[in-house]
Amino acid sequence: MWEKSVLGMVAVVFVCLLGFSCALATDEKEAAQLFESFQSEWMKKLSQNGLYGQKTISFQEIKGQKKVVARYSELGTITESRVKRTESKECPFVGVLTYEERICESDGPSGADAAKGPFSCWTRTVTEVFRFANGKWVY
Repeated sequence: MWEKSVLGMVAVVFVCLLGFSCALATDEKEAAQLFESFQSEWMKKLSQNGLYGQKTISFQEIKGQKKVVARYSELGTITESRVKRTESKECPFVGVLTYEERICESDGPSGADAAKGPFSCWTRTVTEVFRFANGKWVY
């Protein structure tokens, strides 16, 4: 009986220590390194699954002007990446990722004409915030 209770206590202490050490194991430097890998994967997922490139062109009819606008976006480069410590035990860090997105538009009397271009493009800045929870970065 004594052995079972000691083994039970050892197991509880081990689990608590394991959980406690996991929470402390990731310092800001390590979190930043993990965020670098995460952001590369995130940008890759956006590129593969997002609505980017001329293949995803959309059309908008402008009422009263007999005009159609063709529009698409392209994924740009990362302009900023940083990790910040929080006061939360559940989420000890947040990661801020800033990248460019290029928006291109053309217009014409029909969708087919608008899709031919020429396209005028401008860049906008996109900022996303991610949280670090349970030892990994999540969206």
